[in-house]
Amino acid sequence: MSVKQIILGILSWKASTGYEIKNEVEYSGRQLGWGKMSYGSIYPTLKELQQEGLITVQESNTTNRITKVYDITSKGWLELESWIEEPSAYPITKDDLLIKMSFWDHVRSSDDDTILISKLEERKNETQNLLNHFLQWENNEVSTIGRVAFFSMDYVKSKLETELKWIEKTLTSIKIGENLKAKDPNNLIRKSSKRKQGSLEINDWSEL
Repeated sequence: MSVKQIILGILSWKASTGYEIKNEVEYSGRQLGWGKMSYGSIYPTLKELQQEGLITVQESNTTNRITKVYDITSKGWLELESWIEEPSAYPITKDDLLIKMSFWDHVRSSDDDTILISKLEERKNETQNLLNHFLQWENNEVSTIGRVAFFSMDYVKSKLETELKWIEKTLTSIKIGENLKAKDPNNLIRKSSKRKQGSLEINDWSEL
């Protein structure tokens, strides 16, 4: 999936201005399926699509202001259809919180999980807000959602609901100190703690 395909997809909904495309890309919740797109990549991509004959551009004069309206061409429709029929790559998830949790016990003291609890509570609020947004999105009288698109929204909602259950379970385990599992056959966690302490002591002496 690329910026070109996303823009062609948006134009398959309706002819749009660059500003309208930007709003669709930045609409809350899109990042869960589309990933993050920079605003600066939209207009260069529109120019590239136009040069390739995949879209057309018409100038519209409204309220004494010239606006460019982009639309998909027959070549663009065929390009988009060909991409939809291609095998789909398995998603690669990069989650900042999960990455931090992977290294947590090697870096932080095991007897102070206050920061971790705070991060999980923050994530819980963000996830709940996103879930509420998707529920509103599905039930409003404005958004167009295709027959197949509803299945993708169900997937995202299920994922958010599962995450909320995981956060609740994790917070409960950490707060009461039960069901906490660890596997360290080579004693790396204790060794990491000693290496960290030794490194900090060396730096303390070097700064004197």
